Parts: sequence; structure tokens; C-alpha cells
Amino acid sequence: MPTYQYAAKDVTGRMVTGSFTAVSRFEALSQLHAKGLTVTDITDDEPVSRMRRDSDSSSRTALFQRPISLSDRAVFCRQLSISVESGVPLREAFENIALDLDNPSFKLVLNRVMKRLDDGLTMSQSIVGEARAFDRLFVALIKAAEESGSITETLNYLANSMEKADKLARKIKSIVAYPIFIGIFFILISLIMTLFVLPKFQDAFATFGGKLPKLTQVVFSANAFIISHAIPIFLALVGIVIALILYCRTVAGRKQRDAFLLKLPVVGDIIRKIAVARFCRNLGIMVRGGVPVTTAIEVAAEILGNKSMEATLKATRDRIMAGNDIASSLDRKTFPRLVIRMVSVGESSGRLPDVLSKVADLYEDQAEGSIMMATSLFEPVIIIVFGCMILVLVMAIYLPVFTAAGTMR
Repeated sequence: MPTYQYAAKDVTGRMVTGSFTAVSRFEALSQLHAKGLTVTDITDDEPVSRMRRDSDSSSRTALFQRPISLSDRAVFCRQLSISVESGVPLREAFENIALDLDNPSFKLVLNRVMKRLDDGLTMSQSIVGEARAFDRLFVALIKAAEESGSITETLNYLANSMEKADKLARKIKSIVAYPIFIGIFFILISLIMTLFVLPKFQDAFATFGGKLPKLTQVVFSANAFIISHAIPIFLALVGIVIALILYCRTVAGRKQRDAFLLKLPVVGDIIRKIAVARFCRNLGIMVRGGVPVTTAIEVAAEILGNKSMEATLKATRDRIMAGNDIASSLDRKTFPRLVIRMVSVGESSGRLPDVLSKVADLYEDQAEGSIMMATSLFEPVIIIVFGCMILVLVMAIYLPVFTAAGTMR
């Protein structure tokens, strides 16, 4: 039998640690609850590092394969939950879903999972290492569900969560699509003017003689500099972009980039709301599924996608393990006061998963509203900016014509 190490609070709030053997994690949790202990962390003797190494290895071998989107995973999770709830055996459910998949990368993942199921492994053991399709949240919840016998309910929670996240992602994409299209369109117009239109007029004006207006001289000089140094400028821009990408792939670079994004005036507020909603959603699902609080916070932090907030949440986990409650451990600079108050209410009432779900819904709605407002303001701004750029180019072309016409009179 595996050995479980645990950290828990007794009825007086004092932290208690220890280890013992049990048939399963569910049995270990039951024994601790029977003693009146509130479990904050429990781990078995299977090293977590093995899960991470397998996940990293799978990610490297699948580098050039088609990505598995959130929409793919949401549809899969819903189909699996319906199949299992209908009484279809797990192995057969995986096979039926794999036959109808359009994504070849996802189909390869499910084929590897089915092979491990055929070898006698459990579902949680079979999906370890397939991080492109099944993240740590999915693995942790399935493992807890297998031990508690709540696989159907857990799959339903996961399906609902993925569908809500996919719906939010689709809304964000649809909202920002138009401003991006406008930006690309005006950039193309500016390039055409710079590379083809302005040089033609510059050659034509050179034959007229006389002094050109100051604006025309500045625009033509800048345009000539850009064309004559196009290759060095392009290489410099490419080098800067590559250097930034490589730096942002380091731990320090990602943390600094994410902290910078959070400080941006409008974008930072939107990113924070989305991150808070995602954290609350994932934490609520894991707590409801029987995952210990500290493990749930660690997993939710790692899949949050923001290294700055991840470091803050891991400090929160350490404070909880030291004996503090969840609400008082949350960083007040990162989480709004409303979130902290609601978490405190959920802890005291014993309805933490329900409260976290409500908070996630609230901040997803707020994030969507903020994005719509930002894009509604961004559209006229980008039109005005690029319109002014085009106006300057047009004025630079026509001023010499007007000057020449005035001279002729």
C-alpha cells in the first residue's frame, strides 16, 4: 500500500503533520476526516516530478504536430462525460470518441491512452505525460475522482468548465478580430505608399525643380532612408523580436513579461480579471473533486498562464500550509477585496466550491465587458491614428502640386 504524507488542521486550528499507509487517497482522506482533521495537503509516495518529466517529454515529441485546441478538449470532455454517465465502459468510450475525431494529434494521444488502459493502468495513470491534451488539473481531478468513485460528476464539472472557458475565448477572439483587421489593412496601405507610391512622386517632383515644402522634404527623406536601409532595419527588427521571444521563454523573462502586462492601464485590468476567473474556476472544481487545498492551489497556479501571479499563489499555498486560512493567505495586491471576502464566506459556510464558481462567473462577465469597452474605444483610436498617417502622406504629395499651381497664377 502507498504511504501518504499529510498536513492538516485540528479542531483548535493547530497544524498537524504525519504519514501513514492506506489503500487509496480516498481512504486516507476518510481516515483523517474521521479524526476531525481538515486536510490542507496530502501526497503519496509517487513523485510528482515523474509526472512533470513525462509531460515535458510528450510536449517535445509533439512539437510539430497540430495543436489541440481548448474547443477540441471541451468537446472530448463532454462526449466522455455523456458516455460514462450512459454506462459505456471507459475503454470503449475512448475508442468511440477517437474514431470521430478530426484532429490527428488528439487521435494519437487517445490511441496512446487506450494502449495504457489495455495494459491495466487506470485513467489517471494513462493520461499522465499527455500534457497537450490533459493538463495537471485534469489529471489531479481524475485521480481524486477514481478514488472517491465520483468520475461521472467530475467529468461533468470538467466539461462545463472547459465549455465556459472556450465560450469566453471565442467571444474575445470575435471582439478583437475587427480592430486587428483594421490595423493590418492600414499597415498594408502604408507599406504600399512607402515602397511604390512615394518614390514615383519623388522622382516626378525632382524634374520640376524648385524647393519642395518642408513637410514633403521630411516625408521624402524619411521614405528614402527606410528604402535604402530596408534590409538592416528588417534584420534589426527580426533580431529584436527573436531576442525578446527567447528571453520571454526563460523563467525570469516570463515572470517579468507577465508582471509588465499586469501593470498596463487597460490590458492589465483585463488580464487580471481573466486570471482571477480562471483561478477561481479551477480551484473550485478541484476542491469539489476532493483535491487537497494546497495541491489545488499549486495546480491552479501552474495552469494559470501568468508566472507573476503563479509566484504569488505559491506563496499563498505556503502560508496555508503554515496554518493560515485561504482568505487571509491571498495576496491583497493581486486579488480584489471582493474575492477575498467571498472566499472567507465560502470557507466559514463550508460552500467554498459554490462560492468560487459564482466568483468565476462574475469576473468572466466583467472581463468580457471590459474587452468590449476597450475594443469599442480602440476602433476609433486606431482609425484616427492611421487616418492621420495617410493624411500626412497625401499632404506631402499634394502640397508641391498646390505650390506649383499658386506659382503659375
